[in-house]
Amino acid sequence: MKKTKELERKIQVLKKKLIEIGEMHPGSLSEQYNVCGTAKCKCKDKANPVRHGPYTKLSFTFQGKSGSKFIRKECIKDFERFTANYCKFREYVEQLVQYNIELINLGDKEK
Repeated sequence: MKKTKELERKIQVLKKKLIEIGEMHPGSLSEQYNVCGTAKCKCKDKANPVRHGPYTKLSFTFQGKSGSKFIRKECIKDFERFTANYCKFREYVEQLVQYNIELINLGDKEK
């Protein structure tokens, strides 16, 4: 019975944490350097090409579909927070499922 109460307490704590997470987005950020389509641009120089960038790119998979988009400089900090929040969300959900499985298994033993 003591173990059941402890698991129920842990589940309540995780539910509160989930509510407090805030905005989230799956994925990770990376820097990209690109080559443009202008024939005489510095990025096409045969001796010393200099690519354009860095540009920050968000790559993600959601509902089985991959996606990516470039993030404006003024939004990078927001997306760092969004992706960190998503990682926390996934971690909390995994813990919540684990505790629920343990709780169900305890209930089976008591019957």
